[in-house]
Amino acid sequence: MSTLRLCAAKARFRRVPLSLSVAALLCATDARSQDSQEIPKPVLDRLTEQQRRIEDLERRLSGAPAPEGGQAPAKEISVSGSKLKFYGFLRVDAIFDDSRPNNTQTIAFILSEDPAAPASFGAPNNSEDLTIHPRLTRFGFDLDGPTVAGLGDPKVTGKLEVDFYNNGLQGQSESREALRMRHAYLKLTWGEWFFLGGQTMDVISPIWPIVNADLVMWGAGNLGDRRPQFRLERVPKAGEGGLIAQGEVGLTGADDNSDLDAPGTFGAGFRDGETSGLPTLQARFAYRRPLASKQNLEFGVWGHRAWEDPDTEFADRDVFDSYALGGDLTLPLYEDRLWLKGEGWAGKNVDDVRGAIFQGINTTTGEEIASKGGWAEVGWKTGPNHSIHAGYSRDDPDNKDLNQGGREANKIWYLANRFTFDPIEIGLDYFNWTTEYLGFDEGDDNRFQFYVSYKF
Repeated sequence: MSTLRLCAAKARFRRVPLSLSVAALLCATDARSQDSQEIPKPVLDRLTEQQRRIEDLERRLSGAPAPEGGQAPAKEISVSGSKLKFYGFLRVDAIFDDSRPNNTQTIAFILSEDPAAPASFGAPNNSEDLTIHPRLTRFGFDLDGPTVAGLGDPKVTGKLEVDFYNNGLQGQSESREALRMRHAYLKLTWGEWFFLGGQTMDVISPIWPIVNADLVMWGAGNLGDRRPQFRLERVPKAGEGGLIAQGEVGLTGADDNSDLDAPGTFGAGFRDGETSGLPTLQARFAYRRPLASKQNLEFGVWGHRAWEDPDTEFADRDVFDSYALGGDLTLPLYEDRLWLKGEGWAGKNVDDVRGAIFQGINTTTGEEIASKGGWAEVGWKTGPNHSIHAGYSRDDPDNKDLNQGGREANKIWYLANRFTFDPIEIGLDYFNWTTEYLGFDEGDDNRFQFYVSYKF
């Protein structure tokens, strides 16, 4: 009878039907264990864990706060032994230009102000532009998975992340933004080693300026982009810091989508990188160590190599090389309040890794377009809620590789302010952006960008 009274007390204490079910199971276990004088611990442990999960679910559904020191936050859920942690932000941008860019949102260059420039790259009656959009709103989750015994006990993690920039082009409805995949990969980690498969950032050019979140200064001094890839990396200890060795095998043409074969001819409809039968190869070697509060010194060198093979010949050539060499530096200057970062690079046919102002092959001469560039930025945290950043970025294709009207250079000075009142962030940026053209007047733009985001 004492066991039955205990069961009744448990049932009264747990008022929600899901909890009552588990309470009943616990009572049955209690009664059986009293009869046998032996508690079946595996069964009891499992029921207790099930009860904990149900109580946590009831708490979330009711909106009650988490118990102190207790359950995972609501943005984490468990599925089949894996944890999913959700994150993202809601963001809206307003951008004003006093001269015409190639695109009011995804800016890559400024149109020529020469009255004689053709419409393909000229805007002789240059005028002001204003756009407002929420396309940078982002949502994703990190996967914290199990270890896999059959593969040597690697830890499984992963990421899926999307935003709304898939159709961010003029002429398309601004109220119909489409999802764009940013990251989608799995990762297996064995101590110092890890293997990654899926879509994520290139290993080259691993840092980027704080401004121009739409294109992160691609085509304007910053290289690298996201692409489907397989990656192997090792991060061994080295004194107070660590070494980083990364190698990538990726899809050529994932970003420039190059297909030089004319529509209707043999080979049209197939990316030139894919028809080469060879992947993009990239590698980076770096050193990282703590140097200041919450800041690391890191410097690296990296290289990129790829091939393109259209089925059409251009000036007796139908195989084109792509390569780039570069380096990156992140340097704390004073505690966590003042820092310098930047990159420099040189290469040929680098439009698939976002160089040469998106100019890869001169089909008239049959030559790859060479270019060099980079960027540098100083950041200063003026207080707990404000930081200011000043920088310069440049992409400088070789003039001898260009035809008349080719984009000779992008030169950008910028100043950025960040105001952070967690979870709200406010940005106010200024750019002076100049694009030079071979044989035509330059385009010069003063751009102001303002945004507000709510991070979760």
